[in-house]
Amino acid sequence: MVVQRRVLVLSAQASGLEHFELPESQDRLELLKRNVEDLADGMTLAAIGPLVIAQLALVSGLLAGVHPALLVLPFLALPATWLARRAEESYGRAELHTAADWRTAQHVFDLAVSPESGAEVRVYGLEKELVRRHLAASGSRQRATELALLRSVALRMGSWLLFAVAYAVAVLLVLRQAGRGQATAGDVALTLGLAAAVVGAAVTLSGMAGSATRTRITAEHYAWLRAHAAEGTGTAQSPARLAQGIVVEDLSFSYPGTGRQVLSDITLRLPAGAVVALVGENGAGKTTLVKLLCGLYRPSTGRILLDDTDLANVASHAYRERLTAVFQDFTRWELPVRENVGVGDPERMADTATVRAALTGAGAGFVAELPKGLETPLGAGWRGGVELSGGQWQKLALARSMMRDHPLLAVYDEPTASLDPSAERVLFDRITAEAHQGETDGRVTLLISHRFSTVRMADLIVVLKDGRVTECGDHGELMAGEGLYAELYALQAGAYGE
Repeated sequence: MVVQRRVLVLSAQASGLEHFELPESQDRLELLKRNVEDLADGMTLAAIGPLVIAQLALVSGLLAGVHPALLVLPFLALPATWLARRAEESYGRAELHTAADWRTAQHVFDLAVSPESGAEVRVYGLEKELVRRHLAASGSRQRATELALLRSVALRMGSWLLFAVAYAVAVLLVLRQAGRGQATAGDVALTLGLAAAVVGAAVTLSGMAGSATRTRITAEHYAWLRAHAAEGTGTAQSPARLAQGIVVEDLSFSYPGTGRQVLSDITLRLPAGAVVALVGENGAGKTTLVKLLCGLYRPSTGRILLDDTDLANVASHAYRERLTAVFQDFTRWELPVRENVGVGDPERMADTATVRAALTGAGAGFVAELPKGLETPLGAGWRGGVELSGGQWQKLALARSMMRDHPLLAVYDEPTASLDPSAERVLFDRITAEAHQGETDGRVTLLISHRFSTVRMADLIVVLKDGRVTECGDHGELMAGEGLYAELYALQAGAYGE
């Protein structure tokens, strides 16, 4: 559990999201999660290994005292040890090669046993399809890993057959000596006992060699995560407040390993104290730009400035402490309500007044009706837990974002997707009013919504299309420009009768 906590810390400390979102990184992280106990086993091996080697050395000396030729017997344990190491290396490569198949099988399994997907699985009758996919993924993995195991078993069997022959020869040699009167019955008994000790030590050493190899392979994944967690940790301090704003200069971005450029030549100035709306069709690059502004990815080219400070040079933990956000794919923390909201500012989690104020700001009045109020556990899977609607979960996510005072950047990425249009409008009015009340702290409030009528009050509206900024201005300017914004606004207004 200690090692697991170390992995938890490294994963949470990492400044970016690559180890969650890139397939190759997910494979390594999954193997590390599954094999984390191997790292703890490594400490046991370090203690036991010298004892086994000392045992072999002692037995070798005693055997040599009976007959010098018997000294060969302990050394025949080395091939089995070497082959055990090679077998684990082969199995480790097979595991990494089929890690995606393992993740697929686990995902399918989770879909079958998860309450979130339970309704669709039953409505569409997906049990046979899930079984088919699980069989295909697990079968692919088993074929690769079992072939590696079969090869290793064959090789090790050969080495142990060699060892068995040597054992028989050693016994016959001593028996022959005893028959000639050159050895006593005690020598024969001693040889049998020592040979058995050699076998036991050799088996232990062979197993330890395999365990040590597994530990080394898992340690390589751990070292990769540790190196990843250390990346992007600048030393500069985050500004106490924004005087000018956030400037994006010639920014382009491609997701690592894909080569697909998502953003191109983005140049923007987000003024301090302003409410800025990002709009555009699906796939325009809005969420990716938000992640870059939050420091969750680094630009492929260009830079992001906090006033005059390059974000790349700012210590990631210092910048995170000055952010607040509601992401489109918000987390449903299955914790008591107080803690669910309090994780937005862990240091004030126990501050009832602050938590209640955040809930009020998010319009989460339903909490007062829960069985235990702020102490009500959430999630039907827990004793006494309460399951919420999608809109209620989203309001708690909004409340979390309101826990921090005076952030440099407040991001609301589709924060009302589960709310009805009237509730969305009320909430955006609150967010905008709070942002304008806090203009003196220089925060930038960033809104993303598909409903144009709710972002028209923004001080600045940025229109993205195909990863590029096509228009920039307030609502009146963009409508007068009769560009993409005006077109999309008119289409949506007609659809909603606005």
